[in-house]
Amino acid sequence: MNDEEYGALLLRPLDSGTPDGPSAVDVRKAMRDGLRVRRVRTWSAAATVTAGVAAVVTGGVLALAPPRTPDRLPPVLPADPGVPAACTPAALPTGAAGSAGVTGGDPTGVYLVGTTEPVAGGAHGVLVWRDGKLVEEIASTSPKVSMTDINTSGTAVGATVEGTTTPFALHDGAVKRMKGTGSAVAINEAGTIAGETESRSGRLPQRWASWDAEPQMMPMPDGMTGGQAYDITEDGTVLTSVGDGTRNRAYLWHADGSVEPIDPPDLGPDQEFVQPLAFRFGWVYAQVNTPAVSRTGPGGLGQSIYRYEPGSRTWQQLTTESYAVQVSGPHRMANMFMQDEPAVYVGKEVLRLPPLKLHDDDSFSVTVVSDNARVVAGANLSGIAAERPVHPVIWRCR
Repeated sequence: MNDEEYGALLLRPLDSGTPDGPSAVDVRKAMRDGLRVRRVRTWSAAATVTAGVAAVVTGGVLALAPPRTPDRLPPVLPADPGVPAACTPAALPTGAAGSAGVTGGDPTGVYLVGTTEPVAGGAHGVLVWRDGKLVEEIASTSPKVSMTDINTSGTAVGATVEGTTTPFALHDGAVKRMKGTGSAVAINEAGTIAGETESRSGRLPQRWASWDAEPQMMPMPDGMTGGQAYDITEDGTVLTSVGDGTRNRAYLWHADGSVEPIDPPDLGPDQEFVQPLAFRFGWVYAQVNTPAVSRTGPGGLGQSIYRYEPGSRTWQQLTTESYAVQVSGPHRMANMFMQDEPAVYVGKEVLRLPPLKLHDDDSFSVTVVSDNARVVAGANLSGIAAERPVHPVIWRCR
């Protein structure tokens, strides 16, 4: 029966002329039913040509089979910034200091912080650059302090480089003592600071809600006795490495106080441990070691750089050569890792930087890459740093 025949059947009682009484036919309902049938039929016809959807009429009921989906959808991972096509190096001004290095930067690359004469026994004054221009020059204090990170408000954090390790902050143009003991390592845009205590019994990760707040200690997982902090995210999660005295393991210390282990990638029975480095581009960058490393020394076989996405717990291997590409961030390797031809990770890709050569034996450390990879900063170490000046370098990329 087509639509016209169905309508005629409903209206047949009206064919005999004027009815004796009220019509028994609900015309509005008939029209609604007819339109509904037309819509259902139209949709049903269209659905038969739609991929992944099947329409079946069974006993007068329209049954829809759900679209078929893969058993497991791939995780949605953070988007990496594009690798710049070209970068141009330039020396940063050092004011009255003849030697300085960049030790940290904010996520935008607008603010950079550095240290004058960054060698053992050096002055360790504090320098701050904004858009590549020197805006703060603070003479060496006692005890000497080196800053390792800065946010877009211009607040920097660090610790002493001599005597008892003590946390300090650069706030409102002055280097100020923070509460507690140990090191302040990293600061986020909210002003939350990550670091660790320093005591005779060992280290323990800690954080401060602000530069002038009391420190909060990380609750230790079962069997773990101490460790270090490496970086902090914008939501307050601290990247740590803690251990039991014989072996360390990477953990995330969340803002709500919970502690989550970073399960290592499945590399078989020879895997030894994961050494965290920094949070960059939404990932944890880490060095994955195996027992072969302890026998052959740094750079030996069995040592690779990986990155880990905490939300999906996804691991990606970046290279099997741990010291081939630098990882920017406020971590211990940043200022010790030097290359003749500087290269740094931008997402999972490698950005190779043109060196600002001053001598034939120059080498470079890269400590800062902005989130959009348009500003990179570090230092040129000419030969032996204690004998020649260290020069702060900025790369502007496009």
